[in-house]
Amino acid sequence: MKKLGVAKTILGGAAALCFMTPLWAKDGNEALAAVIDQQKKQLPIMLDLMTRIDTIAYADHTVLYNLTINGYNGRPGEKVYYNSYLTQQIQGSLCKQTAYLLVLELGNKITYSYSSSTGEFITSITLSREDCK
Repeated sequence: MKKLGVAKTILGGAAALCFMTPLWAKDGNEALAAVIDQQKKQLPIMLDLMTRIDTIAYADHTVLYNLTINGYNGRPGEKVYYNSYLTQQIQGSLCKQTAYLLVLELGNKITYSYSSSTGEFITSITLSREDCK
């Protein structure tokens, strides 16, 4: 249960702090980068039995999450399945959360890059404010 709370903090912490950025918008990127630097100290962390957040980075107005999916076998069609499923899940979840919408509205993008436990690239999903309209 503690890991779930930490995972929520990692995923939502950077975005939640952005509620303050309209007050000092020119410093919004610096504030977001500072929060992400703090969240990095919690990593790696398992989100569920199959998914681990390995790193978080912020550069060029993009928050980048690098994740590992355990149990990925690379069977025919598996990449297509994961890309479709994860895109639906991420877009459906992020576009309903005010904190993430604020991050996007400030001109940032959020990218989730997934690899297998052997390092094989699976998919990368990037959301911008246009994806949540």
